[in-house]
Amino acid sequence: MSQTQRIRQTSLNALTNYLRFFFTMVVSFWFIPFIIKNLGSDMYGLWTLSFSIIGFFSLLDFGFGLGVVKWTGETRASGDIEYRNHILSTVFFVYILIAIGGMLILGGFAFFYGVLFDIPQEFQSIGITILLILGVRSLLIQIPLSLFKGVLFGEQRIYLINIIQILGTVIYAGSAFIALSQGLGVVWLATINCISFLVENLLYMFFSYTKVKGLKLAIRFVRKKYLMEAMSFSFYSFLTTIAGLVLFQTDVIIIQLTLNLTLVGIYSVAIKITEYSFLLSKQLVNVLTPLISELKQNKEEDSIRYLLTTLSKYIMATGVILTATIYVFGQDLLVFWVGPAFMEATIPLLLLMTSFMLTIPELIASNVLTMTGHHAFTAKVSISSIVVNIVTSLLLVKPLGLTGIALGTLISTVVNNVGLTLMKASKTYAFPYHRYFTKVFAPALLPAVLLVAIGFGLRSLFPVVSVWDMMLKAIPGGLVYLVLFWTFSVEKSMKKKILDKLLRRSA
Repeated sequence: MSQTQRIRQTSLNALTNYLRFFFTMVVSFWFIPFIIKNLGSDMYGLWTLSFSIIGFFSLLDFGFGLGVVKWTGETRASGDIEYRNHILSTVFFVYILIAIGGMLILGGFAFFYGVLFDIPQEFQSIGITILLILGVRSLLIQIPLSLFKGVLFGEQRIYLINIIQILGTVIYAGSAFIALSQGLGVVWLATINCISFLVENLLYMFFSYTKVKGLKLAIRFVRKKYLMEAMSFSFYSFLTTIAGLVLFQTDVIIIQLTLNLTLVGIYSVAIKITEYSFLLSKQLVNVLTPLISELKQNKEEDSIRYLLTTLSKYIMATGVILTATIYVFGQDLLVFWVGPAFMEATIPLLLLMTSFMLTIPELIASNVLTMTGHHAFTAKVSISSIVVNIVTSLLLVKPLGLTGIALGTLISTVVNNVGLTLMKASKTYAFPYHRYFTKVFAPALLPAVLLVAIGFGLRSLFPVVSVWDMMLKAIPGGLVYLVLFWTFSVEKSMKKKILDKLLRRSA
C-alpha cells in the first residue's frame, strides 16, 4: 500500500469513527436521562450493575479478539489466505464452546445474584431476568460473532463497521424509546438491546463473507497447532483486556458491595461521561492498530516514535479540552442533564476525567507495545492496574465514599499508565522518558489554564441555566485553547501541510 493510500484509508476510517462516536454520544446524551426517568434511580442502578457483571463474563473472549485483528491484518499483507482461514476457523469453534460454557456458568451464578449483591427482594427476580438476557447478548451472540467484526477491522474496513454500528444504535434507541414510552420496563429494554445487537453482528458476518477475499470457516480447518499459536498471543491480550474493565465495572461492584444500589446509579453517570470522553480519544487510536503492525513489519521506527510522541500530543489535546471543560461545568452538566440528585457524582467525575486525560498517551504506547511483540509487558502492567485499583478503592471507599472509588482509579492510572507503560515505550524506542512531559503533557496541558479561567469567569458572571447554555459558555474557552495550542504547540511543518491543503481545496 502506498503512503497516499495509507493516509486516505486511515483518514476515512478515523472520520467515520468520529462520526459514529458523535452520533452514539448524542443518542446516549438524550437517552440516558429518558431511561432514568422511566425506570427510576434504583432500577437504573440495577441495569448498570447487571451490565457490569456481564462485562466480566465477556472476558471469556480470552483475548482472541485482538489476535483476529492481528492475523487478518498480516494476511492482508502476506496474502496467505489458507493460514488465515485455518486459524480463524480454530478460534471460531473455540468461541462457540466458550459461549456455551459461559452461559452455563452464568445460569448457575444467577441463582446467587440477588443474595451476593444484596439486591432488594422486590428487584431480585427482575435482576436475574435482565442478567440472563444480557448473558445471551454478550455470550451467545457477541463472543462467536465478534470474530467477523475483528475480520473487518483487520482488513481495515473500519468505516463499514461504523456504518453498521450507527444502524444498530438507531434500531436499539428507536425500539427502546417506543417500549419505555409504553411503560414496558427494564426487561423489555434488555430484550430490545439483545435483538438489536444480534442484527448488528449478523451484518458483520454478511459483509465479512462478501467483502473479505477467500474467507471460509469450517470445522475441517480446525487444527491443534493453530490453537496453540492463537493462545500464545491471546493469553497476554486477555490479561491486558482485564485492565479496561477495572476502570469501570469493578468500581460499580465495589460500590454495591460496600455502599448501596442508589449510589451505583449515581456513580454510573460519572462513569458514562468519562467513558464517552475516553471513547472519543480512542477513535483514532483504534484505527492505528493494524497500521502499527504494518509499520513494525516495514521497520519504520521513526514513524512509531512519531505516534508515541507527536500524535499522542494531538490526541491528548482533545482530552484536555474535554477534561478542563468538565472541571468548570461538571456540576452544571450533572444537574441539568440527569437532575440535582446526581450532584454527589461531581467530585468523582472530576477525578475520573483526570484519570482519563492522563491515560491518553498510554493508549497509544500500550497499543504500540502490544502489536510489536511486547504484549507480555502490557499484560503484566494490566495485572498491576487491577491490584492497585482494587486495593486503593477498597481502602478509600469507607472514609471517602464515591470519591474514594474514583481516587483509586486515578492512583492506578498514575502508577501504571503514566509510570510503567510510558517508561517502557520510551526505552524500547530510544527516546528520553522526560520527553513525554516536555513534548506531550506540557504542550497539551498549559493552554488549558486559560480555558478554565475563561470558563469560571463566564460561569460566575452568567450562571448556567441549561445544558445548551452550558455548551455555549464552554465555546469561548475551547476556542482560546485551540488558538494557543495551534500557535505554540503545533510544529511548523504540520501547520504548513494543513494550510497548504486548505488553500488547495479553496482554490
